[in-house]
Amino acid sequence: MAAYRQRTAWEWRAKIYIIAFFSLMTLSLAGCSLAGSQAATSPAVNLSLSPTSASVQTGHTQQFTATVTGSSNTAVTWSASGGSISSSGMYTAPSTAGSYLVKATSMADSTASASATVTVTTTPVVSVTISPPSASVLINGTQQFTATVSGSSNTAVTWSATGGSVSSSGLYTAPSAAGTFTVKATSAADNTKSASATVSVTTTPVVAISISPTSASILTNATRQFTATVTGSSNTAVTWSATGGSVSGSGLYTAPNTTGTFTVKATSAADNTKSASASVTVSAAVQHTVTLNWTASASSVSGYNVYRGTVSGGPYTKVNSVLEAASNFVDNTVASGATYFYVVTAVDASSVESGFSNQVSAVVPSP
Repeated sequence: MAAYRQRTAWEWRAKIYIIAFFSLMTLSLAGCSLAGSQAATSPAVNLSLSPTSASVQTGHTQQFTATVTGSSNTAVTWSASGGSISSSGMYTAPSTAGSYLVKATSMADSTASASATVTVTTTPVVSVTISPPSASVLINGTQQFTATVSGSSNTAVTWSATGGSVSSSGLYTAPSAAGTFTVKATSAADNTKSASATVSVTTTPVVAISISPTSASILTNATRQFTATVTGSSNTAVTWSATGGSVSGSGLYTAPNTTGTFTVKATSAADNTKSASASVTVSAAVQHTVTLNWTASASSVSGYNVYRGTVSGGPYTKVNSVLEAASNFVDNTVASGATYFYVVTAVDASSVESGFSNQVSAVVPSP
């Protein structure tokens, strides 16, 4: 029994040592774990793209810029789902319209990237117009032409002519021989697009006439001045005519006393096949009147005088021709849009006239 108890004591001692050993190992491993958790980590790489979206015409370009943070290596690789992009971020749109992606990927961290959406639209069609579309010029004479280009920011054109010459600014010089020629403007942006004007070169001047104003509205019996301009001849005289009312040799038109729409015409004396016309609308004049009423004098009077002025306080001018027996008066000599100031006096049997009454004003409508 004693021998058994001694073995059991050694066994307990061994167990105690083993437990102590494993406890030390656990502490040592725990120390290693704590040291490992304090190690420094690398900053995250981030990438942004500018602009984040763009609209580009087919075949045109757009510059993109990538910004990398979190790394001293700021280089990126570029890619595009349609079109192409250079190593500097210059994107060239494809020839087909659509929506595409431009992508920049960090060379420091290939998991870091950013994308931009590019909407590619069809390139506008270039068109050219020329003004004037036709012209008549004397031999060796000149005519200025103007070309307008749409659908491109490049509005330059090249000029050419089948006869005579044309400068880079579109100034055409006719040849010394008569004929019909063409002046052409071709777009520098798209040389398949052009516009042409026809030029008739003649040996004799072409007479042309214009009238100013080309239309007018006046009242019955009123007047309006018209002017005619003749080109292509040293003889600038014209003959005037009108379908209603009358017109003088200097172009002064007098409307008839009836309403309506009439024509004033100027015909060239150098070439009576050339003329110009203006339309005249004649409307009835509006007759305005001012009616005055006043309180009759308490004294015996022979009548009243009515005075009118255009400035408050006078001076006044008498507007009645004979004494007004009644205490009212109608002034039918007023003008549209005018303002008048009225006073009244009383006259007794001895022709003695009183002072002015209080003043009243009247505003005449227009017209």
